[in-house]
Amino acid sequence: MDEIVVMDAAHGYVEMLNRLGIDYVISSPGSEFIPLWEHLARYNAEGKKPFYVNVRHEGAALSMAKGYYMATGKAQALMTHVVTGLLHGAMELKAAYTDQIPLLLLVGQNRTHDGEVHGGTPGPHYLSFTEVGGQERLVQSYLKWADSPETNANILSMIQRAYQIANTDVKGPVMINLSRELLFEQVKKMRIPESIPTEERITTDPAALEKLRGMLVGAENPIIYTRYLGRNESTVYELVKLAETLGIPVFEHPGYMNFPTNHPLHMGTSFTPYLGDIDLILVIDSSSWPPWYPPNSIRDKTKAKIVFIDPDPIQHKYPVYSYPAEMRIRADSSIALMQLNQLLSSEKLDEDMIKERKDRWAKEHVRIREKQKKRALSVKGSDPIDPVWLCYCIDEVIDRETAIVNETITHGRLIHSYIESNRIEPGTRFEATGPVAHTGLGQGMGIALGVKLAKPEKTVIALEGDGTFNYNPVLAAFGAAQEYQLPFLTIIYNNSCYAAMKGHARYYPDGHSVTQNNYYGVGCGPTPHYAKLIEAFEGHSETVENPSEVKRALLEAMKATRDGQVSLLDVRLSR
Repeated sequence: MDEIVVMDAAHGYVEMLNRLGIDYVISSPGSEFIPLWEHLARYNAEGKKPFYVNVRHEGAALSMAKGYYMATGKAQALMTHVVTGLLHGAMELKAAYTDQIPLLLLVGQNRTHDGEVHGGTPGPHYLSFTEVGGQERLVQSYLKWADSPETNANILSMIQRAYQIANTDVKGPVMINLSRELLFEQVKKMRIPESIPTEERITTDPAALEKLRGMLVGAENPIIYTRYLGRNESTVYELVKLAETLGIPVFEHPGYMNFPTNHPLHMGTSFTPYLGDIDLILVIDSSSWPPWYPPNSIRDKTKAKIVFIDPDPIQHKYPVYSYPAEMRIRADSSIALMQLNQLLSSEKLDEDMIKERKDRWAKEHVRIREKQKKRALSVKGSDPIDPVWLCYCIDEVIDRETAIVNETITHGRLIHSYIESNRIEPGTRFEATGPVAHTGLGQGMGIALGVKLAKPEKTVIALEGDGTFNYNPVLAAFGAAQEYQLPFLTIIYNNSCYAAMKGHARYYPDGHSVTQNNYYGVGCGPTPHYAKLIEAFEGHSETVENPSEVKRALLEAMKATRDGQVSLLDVRLSR
């Protein structure tokens, strides 16, 4: 193992991050990181990576790293302050774990108290920042791997190993506790590990794919459903090829851009109306959230065979899981679909049947869009503004250079259905609340920052409910956008309540809440002037209450965003 000459240990750490190809170290400040800041500043002055991004809230920092990965497929490094900073970002760390987002988390700590070594505890307050058994135990459930190294002798190998583990399927966050003593250690040489090869993606038994090929060819009315297939952008083209070869319609809840929405085989979000005729359901990259619930309810609605393809088709992270299936294929969808397409290339297919299927679904594609347009135009003048009209107007003004980050609950299904004109190319849609499952509110603005950092040429729009907006670290997000010139547009779907919480009548139809119209847990008022928040950051904002002003306000906000201003539209809705 070779050695490199360093100024101190922290220099070696930064050099290792550089050799791993990490673009950014995203951090909320912690005083133990002074040595890393010193060398990051020196590297950045020389134009060398990783570049440092200072974010004023740990949750925003973790979400930003998540957004960057979602947009690029490249895991980044995070730094959080000892214990308190880690806990402040715990929800976002869980989200990264649940959503299979790899990241390298570096957390500070101290290991000496009396008679400290160089760089040791700067005061008695650090005793409060230590945990018996190590602080990793506080978040162990949301980590793939964690360790607290005690020496710099092999620390660079450990950093490389941690990054490798994070990026190996099933992907997820890893954590290294770095003590102040190790960071400040005055070493002159450090052992640098040999570079490691990129991990191969998960493939499956060829016999399983051969069986699936036979099932697809033999099916009369198969369908495909997905949520996050588009996290590997190349897979989108493999899915298009598979769908076109066999004339199979594609349904989705778009955690990413999964399938071009202008394609005649794109059928939107709901396959329920077609269940009576379906004989095969191929669920790709959506094992943790298939399009039906309860799990076995599907057996009462269809006799269709069910097949799952996913890196983790049995969802080992959940204590209970009972979705039925004839086959579960553990594979990276980009590999599995490519192999399926290769198998089908030599297959003698019933071209007449496939053409009939394509024609039938193409007509359905048109019917769905015409029905949606008719509905939107019917509420064009509704006052207060109907959310369908807002969605329709957003779809009218965006283009393929617009990236949408959605963090709404009540309006999510409308947004999935109506805001689709940009989803014709990969990298234009990201679900902040989890492409796999809902993973906690308050991530959307940070993810929008990460997407903008990754794709500066895109116009990035964060869609927020007024409830989800309140969960976000708003000031930290706007501050980072201003500091690093990462302008994005936030559109608040403001119905002045947590509408998703209004389930009182279901359980207490004659209860106090219903009879007195007093719904605890639903109110989100009095509604503040959200648009004024952006003024502190020299941004563009407007409160929109008139339906005739929606499109104009959107165009002006998008222009301001493209001109470099962080922007916000507070759209007051009827529901």
